Amino acid sequence: MNKRDDILQAAEKLFYTHGFHPTSTDQICAAARVSTRTFYRYFPSREMLTKCVMEERQTRFFGDLHPSDHPQAVNKLFAVLEKWMSEQGALGCFFAKAWGEYAEQDALLAARALDFRYAIRDYIAACIAQRFKTSDDSLANAIWMLFEGAVTAAVIQGSATAFQAEQAAALLMNIQEKQL
Repeated sequence: MNKRDDILQAAEKLFYTHGFHPTSTDQICAAARVSTRTFYRYFPSREMLTKCVMEERQTRFFGDLHPSDHPQAVNKLFAVLEKWMSEQGALGCFFAKAWGEYAEQDALLAARALDFRYAIRDYIAACIAQRFKTSDDSLANAIWMLFEGAVTAAVIQGSATAFQAEQAAALLMNIQEKQL
C-alpha cells in the first residue's frame, strides 16, 4: 500500500468515529504512520483530504454494487450496506456527518457530501426503471427512503436494519410486479 492510501484510510476511519473537525492532522499522521510533511505532500489542505476521502468512499461503495440493469441490483444494494455497517460500524451515514459539519462552513464540501445521496437516489431510480421499464419515481423513492432509514436506524438496531429494509424493498417490488 502507498502512503497516500494509508492517509486516506486513516482519515476516513477517524472522521467516521470522531468527526471531521475534532480529528487533528496529528491524529491522522499517527494513525497512518506518516510525518506531517508527508501528509502535506499528498494533501495540501484538510479540505483536499476531506474531499478525497469522500470521493474514495463513494467510489468503493458503488464499486461493490451490481450494474443498475442487473435483476438483483436492489437486493445487492442492501446487502452491501449491511456488509459495510457490519465491517465499519453503524454510526450513521459518513456523508450525512460530513454535510452536518460543513453545511455552513464550506459549500463545496457540503455539496460533495450531498452528492452521495443524489448518487444513491439516481442508482435506485435506474435500477427500478431498468427492472420495471417505467419512469414512475414512487417505487424508487420508497426504496430510497428504506435505504436512508436503514442507515439511520442502524445506529440503534445495528446492521440488521439493512436486511430488514431489503425485505421491505423486495415486498414493494413484488407488489409492483403483480400490478404490471
